[in-house]
Amino acid sequence: MLTTGLSLVRILYGAKPASQSPSNRVCAPGRWVQSEGFIERTKRKVSDEQRSLQAYVSDMLALERHIRIPFETQAKDDDFSKYPQSGALVQQILDQSKRHIGALEAELNQLGGNAADPVKSAVSQFEGFFAGAIDMIRKTKVSKGLRDDYTALALCTAGYTLLQTTAVALGNSTVAKLAQRHLSDYAQSVMAIGQALPEVALRELSDIGVGVATEAATAARQSAKEAWQSSPATNTNAATTGVA
Repeated sequence: MLTTGLSLVRILYGAKPASQSPSNRVCAPGRWVQSEGFIERTKRKVSDEQRSLQAYVSDMLALERHIRIPFETQAKDDDFSKYPQSGALVQQILDQSKRHIGALEAELNQLGGNAADPVKSAVSQFEGFFAGAIDMIRKTKVSKGLRDDYTALALCTAGYTLLQTTAVALGNSTVAKLAQRHLSDYAQSVMAIGQALPEVALRELSDIGVGVATEAATAARQSAKEAWQSSPATNTNAATTGVA
């Protein structure tokens, strides 16, 4: 946990300073306080740690608020409910995002920080790309919307990995656990989108008159699954943990 303000001044019992210089002032027999310089350095260290966590939590809050917009639009779009899994999947992701936003707001308040301005934050660089998720004139908007959702959630998983790493390194288990929960949520949703995409894409193409073999979705899902399982990272994990 981050060091609290009260613990910045440490009272040492049974230890006497070598001298009674201004930097080591005696408070009472057998008791002295650390130098003002030490206290200031400790304050700065704690302040730097606090600001680092504030920055990461604030960035994730800005990102979550940003990507929630297309999720909300998709959840209200009847076209998404026409295709297997897509409507329920988008609603699930929207519910996750709302929970994440609430948790991040509460944690940022605990840390004493302020939410980042989306216009000034790095997330604004992705605005044009994510805007594709709410393009209402695309003929295959559902599959492409899910594709954009996949990309948005992948960005979030990278952000939560950074947040968790930073929190663990700084000894803040509360933030670390929050990041892990949110990372697990979106990792599962990314996999769910990957499994839903082939069938949605083929059904959309069929609906607009393109002759496709809709049964190819099963083979596509299997190919994607095999690609992930055969990746070097997955093989390394299997070798070290015994889990394929």
